[in-house]
Amino acid sequence: MAPSLSRRPVVLLLVLAGLALAPAALRAQQTIINVPSVDQTKKGHVFFLHETQARSWGGQSFWQTTHFLTYGVTDRFEIATTLYNFGTPLKQQVALGIGWKTAQPLDFLGAGAKRWEATFGAGQMVPISLRGDGVGLWSYAQVAARIPGIDLRVMGGISNGPRNLFGFNTTHFIGSYELPLEKLGHAIGGGFGDFVGHMALLGEWWSGQHEFADFVPGVNWHSGPLVVILGYKFGNQPGTASDGVIFEVGTTF
Repeated sequence: MAPSLSRRPVVLLLVLAGLALAPAALRAQQTIINVPSVDQTKKGHVFFLHETQARSWGGQSFWQTTHFLTYGVTDRFEIATTLYNFGTPLKQQVALGIGWKTAQPLDFLGAGAKRWEATFGAGQMVPISLRGDGVGLWSYAQVAARIPGIDLRVMGGISNGPRNLFGFNTTHFIGSYELPLEKLGHAIGGGFGDFVGHMALLGEWWSGQHEFADFVPGVNWHSGPLVVILGYKFGNQPGTASDGVIFEVGTTF
């Protein structure tokens, strides 16, 4: 039986919605790969992303897609809808999710927090199973900071997900890193340097043994409204059939 909303944590929804009032600039994509980012869709804009996960070797082929659409209500609050896990072989965790995400700079903590670009993010998604597993609630909260001088941004947080999306009810750690290559691009110079300067090295990790439990290193290329991401996921159980290539392409309207 799928978890009911009345038994899931909804406190974040009531407490954090007020964080949507502070202005901010869009910096990058709205997810690292699948882990939420503290970047937001700007007010009045729409962000769409298509993700393909694929494997064609080892006798364990698969093709799975996720489609992600957000709208910026303010520069610090977006609403989203996501179609999860549509592909072949057909997973049990096919769901349509509706939710929100917000991010708030922690500048009130002082000059150090501002220098490190310390940011608190949170969100919720209500996944509605398309395979008869009912309705659940996914909630998460995170803190991100950018290390001065090298521009490396790291994030850590907690996620609590339902059975109809994660395979079973689970609470787990989420983490990510992003390293822009803008300085390297400037050092290279020329057209190739400009291309490299629009890239970033990135990675994410979900702890546990659920459907999202993996480490994914990758690279993105972001220019104007377009973002392209290429990564490879390693399941937390080494050598599992969930290992495979991830490709994403997104754009802001």
